[in-house]
Amino acid sequence: MGRGRGGRVGLGVQNLPLTTISPSQLPIALDNSVVSNLHRAGALAIVLQFWSGRWLVPIYVRDEAAAWPGEGPQVLRHLEDLRERRVIDFVVFDPRSEGATFARLSRTLGQGEGASITIAYHRHCGVALDDYPARRICNSLIPPVPLVMTEGLLRCAVTEGHLGLDDARAIWAKTGISDPRRQIL
Repeated sequence: MGRGRGGRVGLGVQNLPLTTISPSQLPIALDNSVVSNLHRAGALAIVLQFWSGRWLVPIYVRDEAAAWPGEGPQVLRHLEDLRERRVIDFVVFDPRSEGATFARLSRTLGQGEGASITIAYHRHCGVALDDYPARRICNSLIPPVPLVMTEGLLRCAVTEGHLGLDDARAIWAKTGISDPRRQIL
């Protein structure tokens, strides 16, 4: 039942703590929720370039971002520019070794979330996502998939010296996320 060893995706105890990770520790598969939040804040390129070359963007996520009404073409241009500058890499999952996991996850999640978690799970990476059901699934996998949310990325940027706290708070405010349980510091 190992991760990335061709076995089934195992589900564990639901009350395991969520594992948080910094892009400086592991490559990170990006979900569209984080891409969208950072784009909305005008900080997609700013934040991702702090950890250039550490980002894996599944093609499903790229396509979801491109389909965003009104914003899609601009987000796609940003993602393509980031790929050209080698800040991110577009990836596809291997249907032979990762397809069953993707199919299972896609039954309850969107294709972008399913692809991001599948890639992180099988390739021993972290995942950046904001959706609560997707975070619960990351936590329930055996072993759990390390994850980081938008505010966690901003927190990492501050603690690793990439951003000042006031700048991170300004970006956070522009995301429009108003959940009082989710804060930078």
